[in-house]
Amino acid sequence: MSEPTPEPAKPSKDSKKPAAARKSKAHAAPAGAILLRWNLSELPSSQHKAGLAGLALSVEYLKRSHQLKGECAIDVLDGHGLALRVDREGMQSLFDSVYAAAAEEKEVDKKFQRKKSDGTKVDVEPKTTRERTVEDKKGVAKTKTVFVYDQTVPRGGLVDDWDDSPTKTWLKLWRDLVWTTLRGVPATREPYDARAEKREASDGAEEWDALASSPMGGVDLPSTYYLGAQAKSAENVSFRDVARYRFLLHFWPFVTPIYVPAVVGRDGDREFTGYAIVVPEVSDLAGFVAKWEQVARSRGGEVSGYRPRDAVIDVAAEAGLDVARRTFEILGAGHVNSNPWMRAVDVFHIEKEGNNVRLRGVARVDLQRNRANDYGRARKEYWSPHFRRQRIINILEQRDDWWAGFGRLCATTPQENTIQDSKFRHDCRVAFTEVEMTEATDDSPPTLEQLVYQTVRAYVYGRLESKYDLAWKTVQGKGDAKEKEYNDKKLKLAREAFLAIRSRTGADFVSYFTGTLCSVQHRLSESSFLLLAQALQGEAQIERVRSLTLLALSAA
Repeated sequence: MSEPTPEPAKPSKDSKKPAAARKSKAHAAPAGAILLRWNLSELPSSQHKAGLAGLALSVEYLKRSHQLKGECAIDVLDGHGLALRVDREGMQSLFDSVYAAAAEEKEVDKKFQRKKSDGTKVDVEPKTTRERTVEDKKGVAKTKTVFVYDQTVPRGGLVDDWDDSPTKTWLKLWRDLVWTTLRGVPATREPYDARAEKREASDGAEEWDALASSPMGGVDLPSTYYLGAQAKSAENVSFRDVARYRFLLHFWPFVTPIYVPAVVGRDGDREFTGYAIVVPEVSDLAGFVAKWEQVARSRGGEVSGYRPRDAVIDVAAEAGLDVARRTFEILGAGHVNSNPWMRAVDVFHIEKEGNNVRLRGVARVDLQRNRANDYGRARKEYWSPHFRRQRIINILEQRDDWWAGFGRLCATTPQENTIQDSKFRHDCRVAFTEVEMTEATDDSPPTLEQLVYQTVRAYVYGRLESKYDLAWKTVQGKGDAKEKEYNDKKLKLAREAFLAIRSRTGADFVSYFTGTLCSVQHRLSESSFLLLAQALQGEAQIERVRSLTLLALSAA
């Protein structure tokens, strides 16, 4: 790494600058432009590397927007890093672009309040008040007073530029994250507030002074810049960084996809739990800068609730799988084992809790095409959030068995969300027949999964015919009432066996499986019978058969 290289001095413009800017200027050793270099290999975290990519893209955007004053340009950009040539005025232009904001009117039901020095709260007078006609829960129209305040809204230039949705849903999500979480404390919003209020800002110039005079100097590292940072650790150690590294942290929010984890409760209601922020571990800077816009634009604009549908996920770490999937789609089928821009992503699950921002978890997801493909199928084909969530967990944990964990899921989740849920039953059927495996044929010997599925289906349809004298060939086309009776009785038989099995384990399950599910004619070959019998001998295999049986009953 080389120190900043000063350019020849240019005529001073201090007479035109505010006092604060002139004071900051006095601390800068060189005059004119400086040359700053960064290599990916020297940067300490994925956030810094993403910041370097964000810096390159932000400089390009500044040039396209024709808002550049002074000098700010990329001298060198390759796979390993970049060199930035920038003078004081150019750095200020860059910060003005990054922290661009506007004041927009917001209507609220109650007056804003602020806290006084003695701890008491007082109302903040609104800009104006308005009368609105609204309907109550009974549909009766009434008039209410709303209070109007000016609110700072971040511009988000790059995010806005890449958001092709008609209502700018991705830009809104980005703004919500910045304003409620990354800049949730009002004091940290000053860079945006200054631009919105059209006050002259000198933060870029001051940053240039620090980089020009002491690029390797130690600086504080607040959580505003670095996710997970604290004033002091549990061991009373301060979070610190190097000035030239911390500078990059102004830019990572532009290249970090945002997702919203959702939890579905027992009553079926969905609740969003914070944000999942995906930070790319950039391994090829030039490739990333060239292609990342395509990844950002590949997201759809359809809305689910008030969030972009493509942003809603079941597991926080799933966000990393979705970014991997979209990256491989951009790469195309020709690069089977390639992931040239990133080697992995870090997923940070953060959530606002009162006045604090909690880091709920951090996960690292390596870019692997087979995992990305498995995830793509699961996200597309499965409808039930409970089924899909467990399948995605298996993919994240790289379990070879797609059915792993489903035995516990079926035993601990209310039946209204499993066998009695049409979406869950659909997912079980397509898992057995399309997504994870196919039905057994005469061309190859059946697997254990296929044998269990075949055995369960034989039991359900056999009992349906012997107990209720119902068979699909005799009710098909006989009217909706007859077909409904057939389906209701079939679900009743499957549910009874499901409830009996989910409360049984080990030898109790084996006894029920052999004595009940095998009590009807199955037409198994000798080799198939031996395979199934052997699976009921070992403890691990018994749990495998049990999990598959619960899923097969749900699929019946």
